[in-house]
Amino acid sequence: MAKRSNEAWLDALQGAGESQQEALLELRDYLVRTAFVYLRDGRSDLLLLSTDTLYEMAEDYAQNALLAIQENLDKFRGDAQFTTWAYRFVINEAAADLRRRRRDFSWEDVAGQETAVFASLLGPVTGGDPDVKAEREEFLQLLWQILENDLNERQRLALLSVHFQGRSMQEVAEILETTPNTLYKMLHDARKKIKASLLAQHYSAGDILGLFDALW
Repeated sequence: MAKRSNEAWLDALQGAGESQQEALLELRDYLVRTAFVYLRDGRSDLLLLSTDTLYEMAEDYAQNALLAIQENLDKFRGDAQFTTWAYRFVINEAAADLRRRRRDFSWEDVAGQETAVFASLLGPVTGGDPDVKAEREEFLQLLWQILENDLNERQRLALLSVHFQGRSMQEVAEILETTPNTLYKMLHDARKKIKASLLAQHYSAGDILGLFDALW
């Protein structure tokens, strides 16, 4: 990004024509990169999201921040670098949206998605060795029975949320109104129950890893 003074930024953004468009594109690019780095490096709750997903989120936040910046240009007093002032808009936009997402996501939402989450795993497997596919599907059916019969509701939904939906420990702990340490023990106990049930059905850890390439 070209080095601009505060005055140069204001002149370009408040102007018209090609110089304004160039400044808007330059600022948007800066905001996208800033938001992406924040999401990638500053948010441990997003570690399981792909780079493409994070970049798409960053683009959305940058666009909203750009509009807000344009609406508030008359409030910039030059007490800091213009890019530092603009930086706060995109970070605040991202943080506020992520807070809303957590607040709007409830334990009832997880419970409502339970069957759909596992149904997606039980769907037909295409390609590969037919015998391996058959074993995998048989294992998934057995696993579903174990989840239904051997785990309590909180263990089952916590496991599905963390291991199958990729939700962060912090997010699920907040929904359960517990601590990440308590959630960790809950998941540990759930996995022990699953392992014992699988061993009782003559599955070994090697069998499971061979079928799923270390699903867990």
